[in-house]
Amino acid sequence: MSIMPSEKSNSELPDELTTDIYSENIAFWDKAWNPVKTAYTQMPDLPYLESIPRNLKEHGCQSVLDLGCGSGWLSIYLARLGFSVTGIDIAEQAINLAGAWAEQENLKITFEAGDITSMNYAAGTFDAVVANSIFEHLTLNLAQTTVAELFSLLRPGGIFFGCFDQVGTGPGEYFELTDKTHVYTDKGRKGMLLRCFNDAELKQLFSGWQIISLETIESGSRLLWAKKL
Repeated sequence: MSIMPSEKSNSELPDELTTDIYSENIAFWDKAWNPVKTAYTQMPDLPYLESIPRNLKEHGCQSVLDLGCGSGWLSIYLARLGFSVTGIDIAEQAINLAGAWAEQENLKITFEAGDITSMNYAAGTFDAVVANSIFEHLTLNLAQTTVAELFSLLRPGGIFFGCFDQVGTGPGEYFELTDKTHVYTDKGRKGMLLRCFNDAELKQLFSGWQIISLETIESGSRLLWAKKL
């Protein structure tokens, strides 16, 4: 898989982006998406789904970045409701599927293949960012880098929504980094990063923001709404 090149020099990127561990993480997502030939077009049964567009509208958001969009279900959902949506994902095949789905529904959505940890959107580009079950696949350091970049690309008063899943060890073999990120080594998930962020870490990640709400739902996932100050 090829990644959209970053305009940033290597000296500006986190050291983790140049490691074999991160390269294997990218290869995992490429391998996971390449065999998928059609997007799964059924919307997930999530108890908080309807609250996303409702809260975005309440805060006057129109342009939305869907972080780690996969084959585009959340982008499609928001575009159907009139939002101007850009979806970004590191897997080119996922982006291909998302684009085909949007075309079938005659929805104008911008889908781009790229790394969410080193994006090149101009400051103030978006009113909102949504990240559904995405940060679990970042180390703590990469999460910090990404949140800082999201702060920049949002307009003043811009909104962030994230679902942070309560992930466990799961099946398979892995080793643990010093920040407790699991790096899987078994055949099925080789290279995948998986990390659980606790409430204290989430509050620290968004310490420069106004945290509107942070709640835990029945599944154990945390839903975080934050506003750029």
